[in-house]
Amino acid sequence: MFPADAPAYLAYRQLQEQFGGNAVVMLVYQDSELTEDAGIERNRIMSERVAAIPGVKGVLSPSVLNDALSKLQPLSILNRTPTLFREGNKIAEGLDEIFAGYTHSQDHSHAAIVAILEPEHPPQTIQQLKAFAVSVQNSNIPPAVPPPVAARSTTRGTINQKSAPLDSFISQAVLVGEPVLVHDGFALIEKDGAKLATTTVILLSVVVLLSLLDLRFVVMSMLLILWSTVITQACMVLIGSNLSLVSTILTAIITVISVTAVLHMGVRFRNSKNRGHNQQRAATESIALLVMPILWTCMTDAAGFAALSISQILPIREFGIMIAIAALAVCAAILLFSPALMMLPSIRFHHQLDQLQQRFSRALRRRCVQLADASIRSPVKCLVVTGTMAVIAIIGLGRAETETSFLNNFDPDSKVVSAYQEVETQFGGAGVWDVIVDAPTELNAPYLKQVRSLEQQLRSIEINGERLTKVLSLADADEVASRSAVSALLSPSSRLSAMSVVMPVFFDALLSQPSNNKRRFRIMLRSREQLNAQTKTAMIKEAQRVVQAHVRSPAWRKVTSGTSLTEKSPSERSQQAEPTGLVTGYYVIMADLINQLVQDQWRCFATSSVLILLLLWLATGTLRLALVALVPNVLPVFLVLSLVGFTGGKINMGAAMIAAVSVGLSIDGSVHFLAGYQRARRRNHTPQTSSRHAAGRTGVPLLLATAALIAGFGVMSTSDFAPTATFGTLVASTLAIGTVVNLTLLPAFIAWAAPDQSP
Repeated sequence: MFPADAPAYLAYRQLQEQFGGNAVVMLVYQDSELTEDAGIERNRIMSERVAAIPGVKGVLSPSVLNDALSKLQPLSILNRTPTLFREGNKIAEGLDEIFAGYTHSQDHSHAAIVAILEPEHPPQTIQQLKAFAVSVQNSNIPPAVPPPVAARSTTRGTINQKSAPLDSFISQAVLVGEPVLVHDGFALIEKDGAKLATTTVILLSVVVLLSLLDLRFVVMSMLLILWSTVITQACMVLIGSNLSLVSTILTAIITVISVTAVLHMGVRFRNSKNRGHNQQRAATESIALLVMPILWTCMTDAAGFAALSISQILPIREFGIMIAIAALAVCAAILLFSPALMMLPSIRFHHQLDQLQQRFSRALRRRCVQLADASIRSPVKCLVVTGTMAVIAIIGLGRAETETSFLNNFDPDSKVVSAYQEVETQFGGAGVWDVIVDAPTELNAPYLKQVRSLEQQLRSIEINGERLTKVLSLADADEVASRSAVSALLSPSSRLSAMSVVMPVFFDALLSQPSNNKRRFRIMLRSREQLNAQTKTAMIKEAQRVVQAHVRSPAWRKVTSGTSLTEKSPSERSQQAEPTGLVTGYYVIMADLINQLVQDQWRCFATSSVLILLLLWLATGTLRLALVALVPNVLPVFLVLSLVGFTGGKINMGAAMIAAVSVGLSIDGSVHFLAGYQRARRRNHTPQTSSRHAAGRTGVPLLLATAALIAGFGVMSTSDFAPTATFGTLVASTLAIGTVVNLTLLPAFIAWAAPDQSP
């Protein structure tokens, strides 16, 4: 999702490359016998099943910790109580404490199988993990391998080959983790893409049929959509671009753009036929009058979407380029197919139905002229309305907050949200992120002491009452191991070497292999996922500040380089690389992703406005008309975004894209209005008369096109994925307000701004 040189991406890549993968998924379940042999045995069997799934690098769970302690303390097997939860064992109590909230809950009611995934794990990995979680929930999983002991006495009964390893003691099994969120997000978008394409095509075809009562234009819509979609996808392949998570709504967007052009063409063709012209003349007149306005509307659509290409988020950039190509493809398709399609024999509907449709069109036209006339006669009121809209927009935008939680992109009642809420409650937080710092080739006591000092500073961070719920590293594990009288006599490197043997996956996930006499050390952090944007951003920034301050301290430099700065010569100090400390992980990059989207929104919006202004200038030949047409169409965008702030909503990924896109789509009506206005002015009509005439000519197709657009984008609001639903809802709202503006404020502003003389 990020450019190759983005700092967030580079830090994330370091985490992947140096620790062999960082994606973590947690299978969390409730087990009333977790602290007994039966509970540990069930956890062991499930851990083996998870570890056997392709794409899973390794697992960490209570049974893995228990096995590790059994190997480190062989005599513990003589005790019936599981080693990990035995009271009076200092090492067991220490591991229980540091892994509480990670592999099990504080009250020992819930267990977690932490699956560390391969860097390039296939989508099937998540699918199989989800299927396994469902099986655990149903308690119907047979053992993957026979238990090592045929029968083992417990206080609850006996575990043997005849008894099921998963029984009624297990409940509430859920699968969580950022990879799961991303997988489910993609799955929803792919599902939405197919549903939106089908529903939008059907719905807008019905709108075209009811508006024009002419099947030729329904066929024209279908052909434009099919041809433009294929051409767009072919162009994306040629330029080496991939269809990403926002690309699945391609067909829906093409449908909306195509139907808008078809409605303008159909209304003009029908009006010409009603004036008594034959089919050939009506088609020729429609194409001659509308080819340039449609060209300019497609160009403005393309400009609005192309402005997204300056985004720092790769899927948004490719989405903008893709829809810009699609808009131009629609224009080409109209030129190629509309003449022949309009010359096909027509299928007549019932005469009374046809008359009813004509009366409806005439009534709409009269209302459009009346609206324009009332606005032209009251320029002061129009200015007051415009100023009021601007003030409301400014106030509302100031109250809008950014949505930084990827979890909130899902329906609050969905299973994935309830799963995260369960983990947030029982484990203290589902947001996983990391700190990466330099380390010497051989870890020693002074270095580990400095790491624990850094961890303590991280634990002391408090932002608006929120803290990190877990800070964990090998330094904590070494401190616990040193509590044993025998282990205390060993060096830290010896203790850690033993740990690498009994818990290799955990060890490799937290300490990189030596390279050029250097290593990297990982500290795993946990925090609540559903924090507000301000708190989450502030916590990440404070963690970054704490890490940077610590790694630049003289004490840290000494333990990582072997000597203090004062002992080095000036030339050695100048050659020594600056110590680094990175704060990264899914939690960080997803927050950075949303923040980048919001920042890009205004850059893309400014670019879109400039491009559209230049296009309007070229289309009209007058900068004044271009400015007057653009300004009223900018206000609806700000007004709709301000409503998000007033209603307590948040700017998510969908809302962050609409500014540039909406201006490009809402300006379509203005382009047709300006074309009609200039045709009237060339006949020596006054600006006021020309505005009324343009409103009457373009009002009906504009209203019909807006109805089609609202229907098309309104379908997106039914999506279960919040960004798609938000994008559809806000664009539909913006276009509705924009249509009112084009029928009221725009005629008044053009008549007011133009000189009252013959051109």
